[in-house]
Amino acid sequence: MMINAVTSREYGIMFPCPPHIFNGVAFTEHNRHKCDDGDVRYLFAGDGKVRGGIILGRRDGMLHSPFSAPFGGLTVSRSRRFEAVDGMWREIVEYCRAEGLGLRVTLPPEPYAPELTVKSVSALSRLGLTPTLDVSYNLDLGRGSFRDGISRSCRKLLNQASGNGLSVAKVVPVPENILRLYNIIRTNHLSKGRPMWMEPDDVISTAMLVKADFFLLMHDGADIAGAMVYPAGEGIAQVVYWGDMPGYSELRAMNLLAEYVYEYYRRAGMRLLDLGPATETGVPNYGLCVFKESLGAEPTLKYTMMLQG
Repeated sequence: MMINAVTSREYGIMFPCPPHIFNGVAFTEHNRHKCDDGDVRYLFAGDGKVRGGIILGRRDGMLHSPFSAPFGGLTVSRSRRFEAVDGMWREIVEYCRAEGLGLRVTLPPEPYAPELTVKSVSALSRLGLTPTLDVSYNLDLGRGSFRDGISRSCRKLLNQASGNGLSVAKVVPVPENILRLYNIIRTNHLSKGRPMWMEPDDVISTAMLVKADFFLLMHDGADIAGAMVYPAGEGIAQVVYWGDMPGYSELRAMNLLAEYVYEYYRRAGMRLLDLGPATETGVPNYGLCVFKESLGAEPTLKYTMMLQG
């Protein structure tokens, strides 16, 4: 197995349909400026034939997969044999060492590529990378209607929300509507002391690139909750941002919003709604865990593997 650096064009031709949007060339090039000196590496791993590839971005003395996304990891051609996965990761680690750089890889939650994720965790662990385990939640859209899978307490809150004069709709993804959603999420984050990692222009340009969906929930003409959702992988919709405005929690807007988003993607024929993590560097946000579990969401592990340079 050998590593070869290639151009973004060559990489895109070899892997036109990555397992998720964050491993694609278009998403990578859109965010290239977030790497140190715009340093992005497109690498093929193979033994005469290309068996797989990875996109790495250099930041702070490390090569990152991803460098500006929720997760990255390998993209493989056909073979997912253990020996091949081991060989690819071994050569990637050796490449990083030869460059005098560390390696940080966040793998997708298992539902995106369960076989490849399990084998990658095994390979990287044996290669000496240190794991951090986060917990991510997802909703199986094949379980039936939203109310079939929720907890008793969630059903009670949802019934309350239904009588509170709330309205929710999918809105046209034009800058004006995107900024309405951004204002909700930014206000929500500030009220909880959490950073907002994306600026408005970044949210708008990325949304246009990936064809994101936007949902807004209103009360008496005011925007009080919303969600931004990416088509993240085959049959998978990912909630990138969602939240409500401070002072409106008693209206139970998030319960109604969750039902609307779930049913929208269920009717669209998607198989999974990725609600994202409920931990930060492995530490659970218990309130967020309780909320997502009340919706019937199932926890899965999301691994970040790190090797110091």
